[in-house]
Amino acid sequence: MRRIGRAIRSFRYNRNLIPDLVDALYRTLLLRAPDPVGRTQHINALTKGRLSISDALNSMLGSEEFFHKRGRLLTHHHPERHDHFFMDMSQFGEIPTLVRAMMDMVCTNRIVVDVGVLGVHDSNSYDLMRWFGWRGLLIEANDRLIDRIKHEFGPLDYKIVNVAVSDHEGEATLHIGTNNGVSSLTQAHSAKFGPTTDSISVKVQTLPAILEQENIPLRFDLLSIDIEGEDIKVLNHLVTTSPYRPNWIIVEAGLETPYSPGILPLVPAFDAEYEYVGATIANLIFRNRSLLARLKADGGV
Repeated sequence: MRRIGRAIRSFRYNRNLIPDLVDALYRTLLLRAPDPVGRTQHINALTKGRLSISDALNSMLGSEEFFHKRGRLLTHHHPERHDHFFMDMSQFGEIPTLVRAMMDMVCTNRIVVDVGVLGVHDSNSYDLMRWFGWRGLLIEANDRLIDRIKHEFGPLDYKIVNVAVSDHEGEATLHIGTNNGVSSLTQAHSAKFGPTTDSISVKVQTLPAILEQENIPLRFDLLSIDIEGEDIKVLNHLVTTSPYRPNWIIVEAGLETPYSPGILPLVPAFDAEYEYVGATIANLIFRNRSLLARLKADGGV
């Protein structure tokens, strides 16, 4: 926040520092560099007086991105206070203990496969391993991120596989985007978020091949996929060519309208086997249609 304060004080006397103010807002409130379009819009609006500093602050503080990064902001600004998954109001931690026990009752094997892991932040696997004792298979194409992932995930129960995932096998080019989160095997996809900054050669495997070589059971609890342009291809390939059927699937889609069968280029077999149960700003969540019946048969529900 000191960075914002300095930029605001300077802004009062020198409008040439408006770009510095915009950069400070993005990096402090959203924990990232500004995207080219957003940066230009904010600079132009502030310069021409269409937007006040207060308006710019409120715009970011009220954004979905700020809301979804609130955990990262807490970790960033108050690391000493961020050692609890729950906002626990129970007497001696009874509710977290209860929730863990209840989750165990409805899990098959507590295995999460995270495709496109990047790191702890924005991870759909870390909390499950950290707080609920799950085992993770973390798959990441960019070899430059592997050491950071190992450092951030620390002593948790996981294995990292450094390979790109698609519906075919071989070699390919990974196009590094404006940030690692938008790197893609398809340059046009990565370039949608700004100029690509680099490229590296990567090995490509199909997801079923990776699951088989890592001895993942045919039914495991969660598959999370976020691989910039390859997500749907990988899901379709998994469903049509293999017996692997995760209980739950989280996949990046970025839909602006509610999900319904046919809205994405998923094969009919996917919607026949999986039902939509929820969405976030970027991802869709699906449940295997046989899961509830299997849990009832096992006495889990």
